[in-house]
Amino acid sequence: MLRRDFLRWMFFSASWMMADSFLQPLKLFAADKHKGEYYHILLLSDLHLPWKPNKFPTKEEQEIVWSSKQTMLSNINSWDDINEAAILGDLAARYGIEDEYACVDNFLSSLPVPWYAIAGNHDYVYRDTPDAQGHLQTGTHEEKLAKLMAFNKRYHLPDMYYGRSIGKYRLLYLAPDVCGNLQIELSTKQLEWLKNEIQTHQHGPILFFCHAPLMGTLRTYKKKINTPQTTAQPADKLQEILSHCPPGSLWISGHTHTPPKNDSFADDSVNRFNENLVNIHNPAIDKKHIYTNSLYLYDDKTVIRTYDHRDDKWVKKFDRIYKS
Repeated sequence: MLRRDFLRWMFFSASWMMADSFLQPLKLFAADKHKGEYYHILLLSDLHLPWKPNKFPTKEEQEIVWSSKQTMLSNINSWDDINEAAILGDLAARYGIEDEYACVDNFLSSLPVPWYAIAGNHDYVYRDTPDAQGHLQTGTHEEKLAKLMAFNKRYHLPDMYYGRSIGKYRLLYLAPDVCGNLQIELSTKQLEWLKNEIQTHQHGPILFFCHAPLMGTLRTYKKKINTPQTTAQPADKLQEILSHCPPGSLWISGHTHTPPKNDSFADDSVNRFNENLVNIHNPAIDKKHIYTNSLYLYDDKTVIRTYDHRDDKWVKKFDRIYKS
């Protein structure tokens, strides 16, 4: 079998598994490869495939970043306990165009597990070409909505936003469906759905997957942090709705590219949004030095661990445990 045919077969096989798994909730820990102790969800955010050309303009830099991404894939493929992956937005490098998504499809076909995606701003906000100065051009509402719908269709998502269950855990995948002036804004309809999901699921933690973090869950280490463009919106309505989360719930985000070296990356004194909810920040994959987070779902707790793919080791100081 030719390599391109093999990759195509892998991609459609993964897509079929994703579509099938949406049909019914998964029974947590049943017949797992790791003897039923936990359920492992790999978190990948801000892949920016193949790379952001404005950030890595030289061929040498691009080769280093691409090599780092391949090393990450190699490490992940050596792990035998991953059950699935969550792709937290900004799959496309910059514009959300076909050439970028062709690279995304190829790259994600190498993952050994099913994966579930949400859109980020670079997947839908911008037009296909820059302006005369090379700057991003923001699309119209209609252009954004068309790209967002194309993203959903390409990655076989059951709806604009959606939920599924793993044992007592409820997983909610959120979409920037307003397509207005703010990059990650949830519509009134989606907020009502979110409110209902929280009201009807109080017997176990809820995992919210959203491209942007919640307002105030990072220290303002840059001017752009904790602004309406770098946080999930509308912030005031989300604060009210999320105050009713069951214990042990987590908001899982990317967007800010916050690296582990930042002192608020894994600091609950700032990451905690309310008594029952903590924001888990995920670093960008579009780096020379790549880290990823993993979720381990147990019957009585959720464990967060961070892996250093350059040094090929778990970073124990970032281990976190949330009781449920």
